Amino acid sequence: MARVNVISAYPITPQTLIVERISEMIDKGELKADYIRVESEFAALATVYGAASAGARAFTATSSHGLFYMYEMLWWAAASRIPFVMAVVTRVVGPPWNIHNEHTDLLAIRDSGWIIGMAQNVQEAFDMTLTAFKISEDERVLLPVAVGLDGFVLSHTAEPLYIPSQDDVDAWLPPRNPRIPYVIEPGGESITMGNLPKDDVYHALLKKYMDESMESAKKVIAEVYDEYGKLTGRNYGPLTECYMCGDAKYIAVSMGAWSGDILTAIERLRDEGYPVGLLRLRYVRPFPEEDIIAWINGA
Repeated sequence: MARVNVISAYPITPQTLIVERISEMIDKGELKADYIRVESEFAALATVYGAASAGARAFTATSSHGLFYMYEMLWWAAASRIPFVMAVVTRVVGPPWNIHNEHTDLLAIRDSGWIIGMAQNVQEAFDMTLTAFKISEDERVLLPVAVGLDGFVLSHTAEPLYIPSQDDVDAWLPPRNPRIPYVIEPGGESITMGNLPKDDVYHALLKKYMDESMESAKKVIAEVYDEYGKLTGRNYGPLTECYMCGDAKYIAVSMGAWSGDILTAIERLRDEGYPVGLLRLRYVRPFPEEDIIAWINGA
């Protein structure tokens, strides 16, 4: 749907189904893209980093230790201001060895400069991935986006999925503008290509502009989801969603697929007269502190 040009990934449970299906689509001619096979997760992220640097729309996916194997390139991608999208199928980080679900892997990259979202269900995982390209490539942002989805709970669950027409998506998400990469300031002309900057340049400029772009992403995310809602009829709270919070004295805070289970419990507690609500974080980067303060202020 996003007309990605380059995909590169290394299989790791429970992410593997995603890249298997993509490779099958390319093999059958259903997706016109290059799938680059590599020897490791580090190489996968380096490959999409290089492709996106050259102007391609790029995608990868990983989980758990695979994400940690990418760690060096995570920082290079964000600080180089290279826009692309990565699906992170959340999984326990060992030891002990475990392939089941938790959010430690995704949250471990929260300070790397990536935008980080977390889907509640299969539909939202699809929608969040599609919107991630538009958010990442926006000239006011130019940061990579990680889309989290719960391992096995979502990655291996079949649910009804509503997909917009390709023509509608093409009109809404045009081909990427292959502008020069490595921008320091979005909208400006200054670039860096791995140079060795002085401390004042590194801290006062590079990190300052990254922080400002992360703040700008809040507005961009809201705009993108407003447009996407008009396109699909599916409307999301941009950064957070709060259920039954208006009169709540107690509010549970969650993200991901577990939010559905918590909401069921809250509905039962409501039936018993308990004034409880649920605040669901759709994005943890940019961190929605204004939303959180506003929602829990009266609880």
